[in-house]
Amino acid sequence: MKTETSAPRRLRWGVGITLIVFGIAGLAFWAVASPGALAYYKTPTEVASQHIGPDQMLRVGGRVADLKRDGSFVSFDLTDAKNSVPITYRGEIPDTLKNGTDGIAQGRISPDGTLVASNVQAKCSSKFVPKKNAKTQLGRA
Repeated sequence: MKTETSAPRRLRWGVGITLIVFGIAGLAFWAVASPGALAYYKTPTEVASQHIGPDQMLRVGGRVADLKRDGSFVSFDLTDAKNSVPITYRGEIPDTLKNGTDGIAQGRISPDGTLVASNVQAKCSSKFVPKKNAKTQLGRA
């Protein structure tokens, strides 16, 4: 037995499913059409192998080397052991950003190849190291 309300209900479901499918298709098209849009950051080797214009915003990640501080001016290199990108930044940086740690800088490449950063952050370690069990610590004392 069909009721008059089943047709509008099916229509609403059909419209809803169609909108979801078109939304997913639009996101997939956007991801394919703009290949760099989904990259969280580039490595120094990727930066060295690509021509990046000064008008392009860029995020570079790597290991911090040659960190120098002069008041609020900071300069350092981000390296991936093959290539490095010199970074300059004016402002406060995280205390955890030190030589040998991982960092990310966001900014624009100047004509001399230096990334003039508008944002600098330290990458958190993805390694989880649990604290030692209190009983084993007491047993060793």
